[in-house]
Amino acid sequence: MVFQNTYRGFLYRQLFTTPPPITSSTVSLAGQTGIVTGSNTGLGYHASSQLLSLGLPRLILAVRDPTKGEKARSSLLAILKESSQGSGKSQPQVEVWPVDLTNYTSIIEFANRVRDTPNLHVNFIILNAGVARFGFEPSPNGNEITIQTNWLATALMAITLRPILQAQYIQAMRTATNGHTPQPPVLSIVGSEVAQWAVFKERKIAASDPHTSVLGVLNDPKNFNPGDRYYTSKLLLTLFFREFVDRLPSAKNDVVVNLVNPGLCYGSELHRSITGPLGAVFGGMKRAIGRSTEVGARTLVHGAVVAGKETHGCYLSDEKVAPWMDFVITAKGEQAAHEIWKELSEELRGVINIDGVMEQTGV
Repeated sequence: MVFQNTYRGFLYRQLFTTPPPITSSTVSLAGQTGIVTGSNTGLGYHASSQLLSLGLPRLILAVRDPTKGEKARSSLLAILKESSQGSGKSQPQVEVWPVDLTNYTSIIEFANRVRDTPNLHVNFIILNAGVARFGFEPSPNGNEITIQTNWLATALMAITLRPILQAQYIQAMRTATNGHTPQPPVLSIVGSEVAQWAVFKERKIAASDPHTSVLGVLNDPKNFNPGDRYYTSKLLLTLFFREFVDRLPSAKNDVVVNLVNPGLCYGSELHRSITGPLGAVFGGMKRAIGRSTEVGARTLVHGAVVAGKETHGCYLSDEKVAPWMDFVITAKGEQAAHEIWKELSEELRGVINIDGVMEQTGV
């Protein structure tokens, strides 16, 4: 096991490594448009604030609750106005678009809106939205909500938005003038190093019963382990990511896809379901070793607008390419990724044809 993947490595990074801020001398966002999911609070909110401070002229806040999204929009613009007083800069265009990750129809409608909005060319998307529940909670479609949000819905967002980014990029290349060549679009997915620590007993249970699946086991309340469910959801997302990248039409894909680990951060609402004495203890632990959401958000901004083509298919931590979790690069991990992809295809069968969408090249 590499040091990066040990508990000591985790604590070392949390206590002694601080991802540097992204500055306007590092990157220019002039003329660009970005989308950030889960952007009304926590990491998504702070990443949005940093992107706007870097001069991003158009930002789409993709949120479940439009009211909270509008509140975040007003706050972001107020902060930007205060910080840029006297600079003569014009206010950016910040929009609130609803998307409910517990509803597949809402995700498809969101993707269609990105595709069909006139004169929209999205340069990057940060898929940040996620939840952590310490009690079993089914989503409206029946899937346990942590698995639904962190794995299934995020996967559907990535699969449907990638060919749209590709098509918009091809169109931008065709219409580019004065020797200006657009940068390849980026689809940056927020993962987590906790995938390393997942027990993932559900796969073993499913393997012992030919009449069930990993998702079926995850959706059974008797198998819910509050200490492992979030870890497992991030492992499933990581397994999906690796299979997703492997299945991209490599000869006709310009979209840079990467997976970003922001580290453990305090100040977000990710663990808001932990209440009482346990919540107080956990909150104290996050304060002791956690990063602020402002610092953690730097890694999201880096992955989306700085990292570049060389990070395609990579896992990033502390703004650097990092080694994969031990399990995912083993033969068993690769087999698990194939199995998870098959289950995902089955789950989304009535929503999209995954293989058909994956073959889309935007031409």
